[in-house]
Amino acid sequence: MPHTKTPSILAVAPPIPDIVIYNRHYILQRTRRETAYLLSRIPSSASNTLLVLKGTSTYMSRPRSSPPIRWKLLPPPFGSLNLSTTMNFLVVIFGIPLLFAYLVSVMVNVAVVSMWMYRRITSPPWPQDERIIEDTGMLAFDDWIRIQILPEKQLTLVTLTEKRWPALVLRSVPGLTSSAYSAVLASLDLGMHLQRLTVDFKADLAHPELMAFLKRHPYLISIQFEPHSIRSSSLTQIPVLPDAENKVQVVTAPPSYMPYLLPAAPNAQRISLLFSTVPKRTVFGLRETTFDLSAYRTALEAIAELPGTHPLTLNLTFHLTAASLPWHRPHLPLFLLPRGGRSHRQCAPPRDALGARAYLRWLALFPKLQHLTFAYGSLEKISVDERASLADAICAACKGIRTSQDIAFNISNNT
Repeated sequence: MPHTKTPSILAVAPPIPDIVIYNRHYILQRTRRETAYLLSRIPSSASNTLLVLKGTSTYMSRPRSSPPIRWKLLPPPFGSLNLSTTMNFLVVIFGIPLLFAYLVSVMVNVAVVSMWMYRRITSPPWPQDERIIEDTGMLAFDDWIRIQILPEKQLTLVTLTEKRWPALVLRSVPGLTSSAYSAVLASLDLGMHLQRLTVDFKADLAHPELMAFLKRHPYLISIQFEPHSIRSSSLTQIPVLPDAENKVQVVTAPPSYMPYLLPAAPNAQRISLLFSTVPKRTVFGLRETTFDLSAYRTALEAIAELPGTHPLTLNLTFHLTAASLPWHRPHLPLFLLPRGGRSHRQCAPPRDALGARAYLRWLALFPKLQHLTFAYGSLEKISVDERASLADAICAACKGIRTSQDIAFNISNNT
């Protein structure tokens, strides 16, 4: 079917709940207007909210009959609240001309509002394709577009895929209710076109719905969950079962999420734990930060129980405060992580004797650790002799690290 006829057919055809168009010859990539015009010819576009998911971008377009008011910016310095000394001097010298310009700008904006009201009353409704272009901008795609009508939510879900970047970011969408987002998540199915998934900060999605989404996408190789991306009240414990077909190799998440996400990644090879501080009320009514021991322990226990015997790469990211480092906690559980592999740390070890002993005692809890990597910049202020002594102490504490060659300090060349 020629692509020029598709919008016309969709405009007169009975409502189609699920439409998939394969862009074999990249016919809709030339201009953004072609894709917007195609979406505007679907009858539901005039009444439903349009939610567009394209890789790492999310757009929402609500039905309305008129374009937004395009205000004219005030002249400086009235258009800015941050005035420099020079600008204040100019205001004094040229105050009257600037005041005149300000009054002119006010009059111009009054005229803009008047013209907008006149056009809204006398002009035909705003074309839907212009509205979609205004809200979404460029909507070119490389492979296929899927249009799903969700009538119970008065929502039209549009998914565009890109061959060159098979990734998706699920983020919080202002104005989209939790039930509507649940319907969107249940309707999404990108198949082999999704290999990397990121659930953004404060997305607040339900854990069972996310697990069902992960199960529908067997080609995923990397999943990343930011803090507050999953609704805490929805977390449900699921057993980790061996699955030779599972392709997820990289998992990044806060430690409190890890036991609930590893069932979706039984063959994970690289695990990153994003540690953050948690508030604690003191006897004086003040709030300080402390290390979340419970999340730390449950995360390591879940990692240790993963099926298989392959080495793991464990990336631990800590905040640089004494209250947020595990080896500074006097009641740290003596939990051993028996899996071998690499460990990457994102902060420097302590330099005082007491802290150094605690740090080495903590490293000994990883008896099969084979490689240790420090983040760039974390050891810049430690001398060469101190690094050599630290390497010898680490080798003595971790039997799996045989020589200092197994420790990467990542020091810049100018240090």
